[in-house]
Amino acid sequence: MTGSEGARPSGSNRRTVVKGAAWAVPAVAVAAAAPALAASPKCLTAQFLGDSCKQPGSGNNFGYRLEICFTNTCATSITLDVTQVAANTGNPVVLAVSQDPITIPAGGQACLPQDVLYCSNSSANFINVTFTVAGQPGTQVISVPSPVQTCRAEDQFC
Repeated sequence: MTGSEGARPSGSNRRTVVKGAAWAVPAVAVAAAAPALAASPKCLTAQFLGDSCKQPGSGNNFGYRLEICFTNTCATSITLDVTQVAANTGNPVVLAVSQDPITIPAGGQACLPQDVLYCSNSSANFINVTFTVAGQPGTQVISVPSPVQTCRAEDQFC
């Protein structure tokens, strides 16, 4: 570098423009994706309905029958795929869920077609339901209060 280069008047040269463009493109991509990701948890809720119940746990054996339902208050329908459930405890048992995706209409509600039978090594106040939303990258998690009703005596599965 010569003394005259150091005295160059402020302005942008080719290297500065390229460096600025390299940083601007990822920021725009992230900013564009953020509203879609931010919108779905605000207008999508989950709850355990119908047959949902908990087994009276003993030792390290706790069971939950989960009828997982979603309510959509968005202006458009949402298609999602529940991928797993896990208790909100420190060392949860994670259960992979393998069911077809469901579509929740705008302003409507939909449930998974089959109950999920979840066996855990501890009692949980909440159960985390992990899912993917069609057209959005990554996974999302909603913590749902554990069912309060006790399963029938003939409905012991863990």
